[in-house]
Amino acid sequence: MGEAAAHAVFGYYTAALVATACIAVTSSIQFILIGLRQQRDRLYLSYAMLCLCIAGLAFFNALLGLAQTQTHAVEMLRAMCTSAAVSFPFFFTFVGCYTGRPLRRRVLLIISAVCLGFLLVNLFSPGTMLFSRISGMQSAELPWGEWLTKLNGIPSPLGWAFHLLTYIAFAWALAMVALQFRRGERVPALLLGLCLAVQFAALLWGDLVIDLMGMPYPYVDAFSFLPFVLLMGLSMASQLHQRTLQLEQTTRYLRAEAQTREQAELSLRHLAYHDVLTGLPNRLRVLELIAGMAADARQSRGHCAAMVIDLDNFKTINDALGHHVGDRMLEAVADRLLAAAPPESALGRLGGDEFAVMVADLPADAELAGAQAQQIAQDVRARLAAPISVDSNVLSVGASVGVALFSGRDGDAPDVIRRADIALYRAKAAGRNAVRLFEPQMQSVADERLELERGLRAAVENLGSESSFQLHFQPQTSMGGRLMGAESLLRWRHPTLGDVPPDVFIPIAEETGLIHALGAWVISEACARIRDWDARRVDFGEHLAVNVSPWQLAHPEFVDRTEKLVREAGVQPGRITLELTESALLHGFEAALQTMYALAGIGFRLALDDFGTGYSSLSYLSQLPLHELKIDRSFICGLRPEAHSPLASFIVDVGRRLGMTTIAEGVESESQRATLETLGCDGLQGYLICPPLPADAFAAWLEQRENAARPVRVDERER
Repeated sequence: MGEAAAHAVFGYYTAALVATACIAVTSSIQFILIGLRQQRDRLYLSYAMLCLCIAGLAFFNALLGLAQTQTHAVEMLRAMCTSAAVSFPFFFTFVGCYTGRPLRRRVLLIISAVCLGFLLVNLFSPGTMLFSRISGMQSAELPWGEWLTKLNGIPSPLGWAFHLLTYIAFAWALAMVALQFRRGERVPALLLGLCLAVQFAALLWGDLVIDLMGMPYPYVDAFSFLPFVLLMGLSMASQLHQRTLQLEQTTRYLRAEAQTREQAELSLRHLAYHDVLTGLPNRLRVLELIAGMAADARQSRGHCAAMVIDLDNFKTINDALGHHVGDRMLEAVADRLLAAAPPESALGRLGGDEFAVMVADLPADAELAGAQAQQIAQDVRARLAAPISVDSNVLSVGASVGVALFSGRDGDAPDVIRRADIALYRAKAAGRNAVRLFEPQMQSVADERLELERGLRAAVENLGSESSFQLHFQPQTSMGGRLMGAESLLRWRHPTLGDVPPDVFIPIAEETGLIHALGAWVISEACARIRDWDARRVDFGEHLAVNVSPWQLAHPEFVDRTEKLVREAGVQPGRITLELTESALLHGFEAALQTMYALAGIGFRLALDDFGTGYSSLSYLSQLPLHELKIDRSFICGLRPEAHSPLASFIVDVGRRLGMTTIAEGVESESQRATLETLGCDGLQGYLICPPLPADAFAAWLEQRENAARPVRVDERER
């Protein structure tokens, strides 16, 4: 191996192989064009493909001679064998068409299948199809002093079969030439016969002189291709004049095509960097502009600002009036931005209804630069707030603006846009139609949210194993102290952030779509607790409540999946209470009503949680198949015997009139309990009874409570 690496050089033989490959490729391209112009003539196209195969054989043969490692040499030999195997179908097609006896399609398919078999063995066999095993490589010196790399190995039986197929192909081709000669086509037959004879002699030279006798001479298979070029040149001489005329016509066509391509390239370049609708620079060009401004700011030591502008009311206009009006609206907004932006600024459209304004030459002082950038953003926002006339429609669309300062030290363009997007999100969260300047704490909030989202996704993906989620349980009792049931409360411990409140991670789960898998897990865990407590004879009441997200209720398969989970767990649906919030009914009330009736029909108990804190409507409340009405803790905290809450009293009265059980949440004092009892509330839940506890602690609390209450129950039976 070392000797080969030391002696293999680029010499006359290698140069001749490369030249042959180039000639073959040129001929292939030429005859592909001729074949296509001749209505895809199989004669020219098959010859063109045969040229490509011979070019590959010559080129990879040259690379084999220059190989420095055995691995490289084996790969080149494998490529040579691939070129040879692929050439067989084209060889049979060419000879058949040339001699006027084309093979049938079935025969060509059989030949192609055989060659495919050789090709597959060659691709996956470690020694290619020619060798059973590669024993090594050496440097071979040619008679004129050139050194080439040569592989040694044990010949493969499949390789001998391939050689036999080659001889059969040449024998068949010579027979076809003889028949052509007998038909009177003597000149074409003699030309093809001469070419085949040269090819056959080259094949015998390689098999007998080099392989069997071991003479240090090079293979000449690839060089024997040159007579084919002469053959086709002579056979096409009669068409030379016609091809010359076609070439002149093609030249004129190519000149016109070059001009068209040049114009198309200019147009494509403009399209690549500009928005089609508004003509403003697109996102790619905006990033380049920011990078250029940052480079200039690095020299001047000043500040620049990037403003991301999002239209607040555009989706409503687009949906109500159609996309054509929306497009005209975007064009009008672009014109208004061009008029409102400072002279030294640059504009762009990031996509959809998002625009960008880049301002340069701001003061070096960060506070002054921030104040000036905010003032520009406020002017732009105010200009966009004015009504716009579009196709006889007078439309108003507000805008939220996020501003991010950057200089030469922090001018990474994607990062600048990201910071402006964070500020834009804060502007929208503040009620829209506002301007917010990016501040470092916004980044920390965004990073924390990203960490929460990643941790939540990882936790949901590992629900089947040891999970960081846990259910806590809080009892619900009647005013007399009887257990009515309990509520399941989901808790999550982040591996680095610790305990995360539900009002933080539940919205993230809803936005990312993880709420469906998480909600199914909660229902499964609740069923598992019911089975466990039933087996241990732990009395937790009549039912266990589970909170349901509006996103879960809106899912078309929620009813079927929930019923399947409960049935497979062996729990009666009536022992599960599904607690819904009013927000689940705000969008698509009819669909939500249909889903709730389906759940109630299966047997689930339904409760409306946090009643009175949303957009409560007695008209829809009377239509819902509810069993419970839960009074939010905000109505409970201020209850006193001498100052009844009219809202709490109203909710209790509504629940009683509609035949629902009313349960008050967040009861923490005896005075609150007494007031609720006076109002006629049915049950309560809160720290006055018991805080939320893990499953084992809750079971222990239930057992302790039962033991403490047992004598009282005996006395009651005696009465």
